[in-house]
Amino acid sequence: MIKIIARRVLLFALLAPSAFAAPAPPVSKGRLAEYETSARVIGRAGRLEPLLDLTGRWQFAGQRPYRALTLGTYGRLHPNLKLGLFYRVQHGARHDDDWINDGAGNWFWRPTTNRPENVIVVDATPRMSLSGNFTGTLKIRYEHNFFNGQRSLKLEPEVAWFWLDGLSPKATIFIKHGTYIPLNFGTRSYYERWWYLAGLWHPTKDVSMGPSIALRDVVWTTSSDYRAASGGGSYRVLYRALVWGANLVIRTR
Repeated sequence: MIKIIARRVLLFALLAPSAFAAPAPPVSKGRLAEYETSARVIGRAGRLEPLLDLTGRWQFAGQRPYRALTLGTYGRLHPNLKLGLFYRVQHGARHDDDWINDGAGNWFWRPTTNRPENVIVVDATPRMSLSGNFTGTLKIRYEHNFFNGQRSLKLEPEVAWFWLDGLSPKATIFIKHGTYIPLNFGTRSYYERWWYLAGLWHPTKDVSMGPSIALRDVVWTTSSDYRAASGGGSYRVLYRALVWGANLVIRTR
């Protein structure tokens, strides 16, 4: 009996370090505040609408900034359908495998503020008029991230209301929901969701500006380091944020 107990104690002593050495990422309590700004320039060349977008977000409770530059163009195939092709370089994105171990038992999120990632985006945006001054759009985006080979599909339905002065829009209020679906990674049916409420004031026909507020949910699943250290263990962590934003749009003719 004593030998059996001793063996069990020894087995527990051997297994316990590996169990406790691989903690899952910490779970945020409630929604953490994030702050985002974006500036967009949209041109017009026949049926083409060239676009340049700069976005910055102070995320993860202000600990890690995210920056992205997007370049490309839309092509208007029909009054109610646009197709787009874009290139985006981003810094500060966080992925599942960024939860790492330094080899000394310390677990942390890999700093990615200065890590560039190159992404190709293919976009299809059908649009339709609803009753009154309302319009509806569905943005469908396929993205390929060359940094880690991840492919995703983003679905963003939107409803907008226009305050018109005659035929000229004076302001726009819109709501939007975004679901990001992983195509070749993760274990969930989605990895990120956004719910937006935003407004734009149009002081001139070429300039729009306004605030936004959004709920952001991100799901992180098991990293490679954690799986190796825990002997095949797994986790699922939900990060939630409240994102305050300011937006500027400039149109060139």
